Amino acid sequence: MSKKNLSSYESNEPYEAISVELEDKIATVTLNRPENGNALNAQMHAELADFWQGARDDDSVWAVILTGAGDRHFCTGADMREAASGSEGRLGQRRIFGLPWQFKFFKPIILALNGLTAGGGLIFMWESHIVIAADHVKFLEPHLSVGQVPASEIYGLANGGLPWNIGLRMALLGTTGERVDAERMHQLGAISEIVPKEELQNRAKDIANKVLQVSPLATRAFLEGAWNLREKGIGISEGSNYGHDLGHALKDTEDYSEGPRSFVEKRKPEWKAK
Repeated sequence: MSKKNLSSYESNEPYEAISVELEDKIATVTLNRPENGNALNAQMHAELADFWQGARDDDSVWAVILTGAGDRHFCTGADMREAASGSEGRLGQRRIFGLPWQFKFFKPIILALNGLTAGGGLIFMWESHIVIAADHVKFLEPHLSVGQVPASEIYGLANGGLPWNIGLRMALLGTTGERVDAERMHQLGAISEIVPKEELQNRAKDIANKVLQVSPLATRAFLEGAWNLREKGIGISEGSNYGHDLGHALKDTEDYSEGPRSFVEKRKPEWKAK
């Protein structure tokens, strides 16, 4: 399949603050404001929201790679120019958030951190499923330095397993110059792999292609169950029953019988997501 650039699902106009390239069921979403540290402004939030909502129901998208333009910044958080003007994240009077989970996006997201990850950029770490980083990446939590509370950022990372003492230190030291490097975040389990920066995008695609080899429908059901377990604080027993119910809902699909059949026939399964 050849590469193609995706436009807005809603307007069919080209994206500007992000770019989206689709190849072989993998959509690579790039935060595309390198001159502004790939900061999240209202337009980027709106375009990301458009993508998550549209790609959720797009049968040609089975997995997503999320990254940033250039190699200096993945995302430096909210655009402070907009924040200072009071318009940050707003289109008219409507608050926009370009985060995947509010749209119940349960397709695999591979996060490829290509540069400094700060503020709101940290949220994508716990909203993604596999997080890898280039070896030069550093992490920073600046909210307290600008009079804001890093709730979704640090609370979210802590909920995802980052030790509280690390998150608290990041928040309390703000922009005073101390940054956490990729190796430390890897040791703490916040990222699963470090690669040389020149290999980052190829490695992300390699992981995405491996993800495509497992059942897409079962994967989506599993991710939905995992999110509800985490979001709603469901107990293990109740969560297991909930997961089984999601799995049983697939029993009338073509893929449900394809898995066991391909195993018996000793061949790769031919998934259809149907």
